[in-house]
Amino acid sequence: MPKSIDVESVYVATTQVFCERGFGGTTTKEIADRAGINEVTLFRRFGTKVALVEAAITEILSKAPFAQFPPTDDVRQDLVNVVRSFLETHGEFGGLVMTLIAQVTHYPELQGAARALIPNMQAVAGIIASHQEKGRIREGNPDQFALKLIAPLAVAGFMEVAKLAPEEFDFDADDHVELFLKGHGA
Repeated sequence: MPKSIDVESVYVATTQVFCERGFGGTTTKEIADRAGINEVTLFRRFGTKVALVEAAITEILSKAPFAQFPPTDDVRQDLVNVVRSFLETHGEFGGLVMTLIAQVTHYPELQGAARALIPNMQAVAGIIASHQEKGRIREGNPDQFALKLIAPLAVAGFMEVAKLAPEEFDFDADDHVELFLKGHGA
């Protein structure tokens, strides 16, 4: 076993096992085996399974492209970019997010890991607030508007992952933003 560990491989192994088995079925032994390290090394580094899962999910999701850009003067394009970045993020990390959301209701100790979802939503709210300040989106709670923009995408994405979406499913970012702005534009 190597003396130093590749933390990235530990995080990837952790999220893979978590997605495959859920939190209750995730074992540090399997994570260590997949990462090619000793299980004791995991405990020395992270202390608990909860801390390991939280660190892995937080780090993995921090790399998501979702809403990682500054607002511009074009509200429509900014919101289309938000939608497209969400869809890209969902394509890459949707299984992890679905598993996390399903598991946190059964394992409250995963609340810390679930908080990894908040920064991206705050970024969307920030983009919306920027456009509200310039009169491009009507007044209101930008956090609520962010949820109204993203929630339909999340549901559609989860249905797609669960193979419940129509076979010809293709989410149109421009249409979605147009509908959003009809209801919330200034």
